[in-house]
Amino acid sequence: MIGTSVFVYLGIMIAFGIIVPVAVAIWWVKTRKEKFSTVLIGALTWFVFAVILEAIPKAFLFNPGTSLGQTVMGNAVLFTLCGCLLAGVFEEVGRYVAFKTVLKKRANRETGISHGIGHGGFEAAFLLCSMGIQYISYASMINAGTFDALISQVQATGVDASSLTAIPEQLAAMTFVGILFTMFERVYAMILHVGLSILVFNSVKRSKIGLLFLSILLHAIFDAPAALYQFGILNLYVTEAISAVFAIGFFVIVYRKMYLDVLNN
Repeated sequence: MIGTSVFVYLGIMIAFGIIVPVAVAIWWVKTRKEKFSTVLIGALTWFVFAVILEAIPKAFLFNPGTSLGQTVMGNAVLFTLCGCLLAGVFEEVGRYVAFKTVLKKRANRETGISHGIGHGGFEAAFLLCSMGIQYISYASMINAGTFDALISQVQATGVDASSLTAIPEQLAAMTFVGILFTMFERVYAMILHVGLSILVFNSVKRSKIGLLFLSILLHAIFDAPAALYQFGILNLYVTEAISAVFAIGFFVIVYRKMYLDVLNN
């Protein structure tokens, strides 16, 4: 049986995923007199490029049913390179396309931050809410005694069900500290996305394509610790520490150099 506390933790995670991004977006739009449509375009950018388009190459590179997928997923270096570069290329090119097209007439320096809040905020909401809802569904099935039937159905199709069989143990071991780490991860990821949007915004407005390639590289580097964590090369605390320091440090630098300098000059 999955205890009530687990359902409470997951509910907190879902609420956090909705309230925090929305609150940040409303605060920014109201205090800076920004257009909320810029935030929405940022959210749409992430969904189209990271969820829809990026899924196409992922279907080939990370398919456990093919020899290519088995090779990539079984090798830490290939898994990290492919996963991180795909995320970097699709998300940063998505930002670039957005600033070159639908946002091309919005030249004020706040545009980059507005887009980044939408991009990172919607990612946080999407991931935390989908994860929370999925785990609540699994926990409910476990308590109702129907989860084993789900595993049997999946195994009957010939699909590897090892990830499903591990879920009861994962849910039983879930703690509030673990949920806090998950929420904290989304906070600094959102900060990183704001910084990356500032960088790509400047790439477009200054006609410096090199800044786009830099954003792709930095995005890939940021994702690398998480990929290595999945292979057990880094532990959770080291992964979170490296990622948080990288995201916050990058944001501070790009905010000072490419946002405040515009104001000061």
